[in-house]
Amino acid sequence: MKVQWKSVSEEQEMRNSLLRGYRSLIERDVNRTDRNNRFFAGSDSPGLGLLHDVLMTYCMYNFDLGYVQGMSDLLSPILFVTQNEVESFWCLTGFMQLVHQNFEESQEAMKQQLLQLNILLRTLDPELCDFLDSQDSGSLCFTFRWLLIWFKREFSFEDILTLWEVMWTGLPCSNFHLLVACGILTSQRVALMGSDYDFNMILKHINDLSMQLDVSYVLCCAEGIYTQLSSSPDVSAKVREVLGLCPLPVQSGISERSSSSPLIQSESTTTTSSQLGAVTEVQHPPPTYP
Repeated sequence: MKVQWKSVSEEQEMRNSLLRGYRSLIERDVNRTDRNNRFFAGSDSPGLGLLHDVLMTYCMYNFDLGYVQGMSDLLSPILFVTQNEVESFWCLTGFMQLVHQNFEESQEAMKQQLLQLNILLRTLDPELCDFLDSQDSGSLCFTFRWLLIWFKREFSFEDILTLWEVMWTGLPCSNFHLLVACGILTSQRVALMGSDYDFNMILKHINDLSMQLDVSYVLCCAEGIYTQLSSSPDVSAKVREVLGLCPLPVQSGISERSSSSPLIQSESTTTTSSQLGAVTEVQHPPPTYP
């Protein structure tokens, strides 16, 4: 496959606008991906060449999808670990089987994940959701980047290796990344609801969390949320579906719990949020992305 794109002449490429467009996007993104990491630092870094070549080869492997901005973020940690072109290509291929729908032009998969995240968060903390609704942020669109590239720009390079190792297992559920998002959002409950933030300020606050989160604490929080939801007989069928749980048998005379009823009471949520909010004060290197 690499030979295929390597053998394309300039004249042939001039007649293939898709390939030309993919190459242009890849070259632009490669030059600004993880440049502070020693493996990708410097204009003559071998890591940059490998990053470019693997992405171009993937374009030939899946030409219909091609290259979409963000794929370089998914590849760079893999390439850093393997430092091998062939292994990195097949690892990227496996990763893309999990998340390729995130990069489709229709964005239907991203819309579905935002909806599922809203279902989970509204079950955990309806008051927080009501506040976000009042500030035109109820769609949770400010988490789009989190879900698109699996928090790659929210954690340090070393932490993202840990986070992805956990999420690749598919345990405790295939939508564990949504629980990670819930963990981060509930940790910001006090900061968000105790302010007069409007839509733009909420967006800024969420973006400013980048590189300020402790991955171990967030993972513990996400696991705790899963345990809480999966063990509760009162969660809605929609929540159970998002978590991949079997539906509970319907019992006569017992109605399903309202999706607006919180599983986390305000007082306990505030305590937990305060504890989690302190995590954001951990100092990490500044963001490395444009």
